Amino acid sequence: MSEKLRDNGGQLALFLNFSIRRTWHDGEWWYSLVDCMVPLSDTTSAKRYWSDLKRKLKREGAKYEDFVLSLPMPTKTGKMQGTDCANKEGVLRIVQSISHKNAEPFKEWLARVGRTVMDLGEERTLRAQNRAQLDRADRDLHEIVVYYGIVTPNQHADLIDANFAGLYAGRTELDLLRERGGFPGSLPDRMGQLELAANTLQRALVQDKVQRDDIRGVLPITDAARETGALVRRTLAEAGSTMPEEMPQYFPLPPGEWMPDDHPSRIQWDTPAEIAGEDDGGPDMTIREIIAPE
Repeated sequence: MSEKLRDNGGQLALFLNFSIRRTWHDGEWWYSLVDCMVPLSDTTSAKRYWSDLKRKLKREGAKYEDFVLSLPMPTKTGKMQGTDCANKEGVLRIVQSISHKNAEPFKEWLARVGRTVMDLGEERTLRAQNRAQLDRADRDLHEIVVYYGIVTPNQHADLIDANFAGLYAGRTELDLLRERGGFPGSLPDRMGQLELAANTLQRALVQDKVQRDDIRGVLPITDAARETGALVRRTLAEAGSTMPEEMPQYFPLPPGEWMPDDHPSRIQWDTPAEIAGEDDGGPDMTIREIIAPE
């Protein structure tokens, strides 16, 4: 199947053994649709087949004129003549209206591609939902532990590392950034929904444990975070799941896709870049991106 659909020098590979006229137009190849009818239908009268197919497309309500252009192509005598042509996308749209076994591989492939696109869309929506849940759990945890002894930025950073360390077999945030790339705070943006859910569960369990057992002090709380992460990790292992550090990474979710309207950082995303941070009385900040080694 892949060999039939592989692109080869601008031609659909299924057509390589047939004489398919093509012309370069507007930055891409356009194919003679009359010529395409031969390999797609085994017809002995390509002009008649394409003429009948155009009428069928009209009856079905398809505006084939939107993806078919008349472009000059040489005839058998060498004379240039206007010929119905389509680019690859147009050919694949027309294929769906052809009732012949030769067209079936294309239809099956298009169905698989369509399903993949829909699945990716659903996965991205779920990732955005889980990303927002993890952010909420993280903020809740760091707000609560202030009352139990974690106050300074360095102490909060120690808790962040402890959260990751238990779940990721000793890896800190910096360790994961070196492996995956990115900058501090960006790791969840590339996680899939299962990895996000595992992290959310770990944060929620730590918060519950700290409050329930009245755990106080930096070391006791970070120890509890590591132990809780290790517990979630063991649960994943017992379920036969992939370990968190080996879970697939995705194209990063932009803040605007998952960040709720009432998020503390939202105001900065709605502020023009040229004035964001001006005269706010705060310190200048430089974000250093950590690139994963090749």
